Amino acid sequence: FFFEHMSKENDSFDNRFKVLLTGDSGVGKSSILLRFTDDSFAQDQPATIGVDFKVKAIDVEGKKVKLTIWDTAGQERFRTLTSSYYRGAQGVILVYDVTRKE
Repeated sequence: FFFEHMSKENDSFDNRFKVLLTGDSGVGKSSILLRFTDDSFAQDQPATIGVDFKVKAIDVEGKKVKLTIWDTAGQERFRTLTSSYYRGAQGVILVYDVTRKE
């Protein structure tokens, strides 16, 4: 199983994963993160400046998994800053707005 390749740290987790949310500004990356980690929703979520992250522990097939989910800023001016956060990530989730034509 792909969980086995992760290194062990001194905590109670079987596996750890760094996952990034990426996409244009205003598509809902922060809202997805808050809903998944805190089960909350803010109608007027402010834009992320730089990056933010949250940690969520989940159970996958009896293994305790620690997800560190990074919310990257969608604005163009932060592109060079956020690209460095991809290093060491095991997954990327591309978030987009299907109603935007551009």
